[in-house]
Amino acid sequence: MKIKSLFFVAILSLASFSVSAETVNLNKADAAAFQYYLNGVGEVKSNDIVQYRKEHEKFKSVEEIKEVKGIGEVIYNKIKSSLSLTKGVVSAPAESPKKVTTNKNSTSKKTEKTKAIK
Repeated sequence: MKIKSLFFVAILSLASFSVSAETVNLNKADAAAFQYYLNGVGEVKSNDIVQYRKEHEKFKSVEEIKEVKGIGEVIYNKIKSSLSLTKGVVSAPAESPKKVTTNKNSTSKKTEKTKAIK
């Protein structure tokens, strides 16, 4: 029984290594790629990253992204392993839907509930 448990743990460990997030090219990616692939980066921040890059030419280090308005230490720590200066994706997949914000859905549900109460 102990051997089966160890085998199961080993398989789960290997599976977790094979699942990885996409690396985003900080110096070439468009705003949609930042928004799609980086957790905690929405439309405004992704546009700010692109704007910062236009104003300062290329990023010289991944850590420089913290100079972008809205990218603090917390978000940086979430996304730094998904960023590269020279390699990675440069755009979001065309067929995939963009991230959905919960505010729009919450508002619709609240409106429906309000109508039902009246």
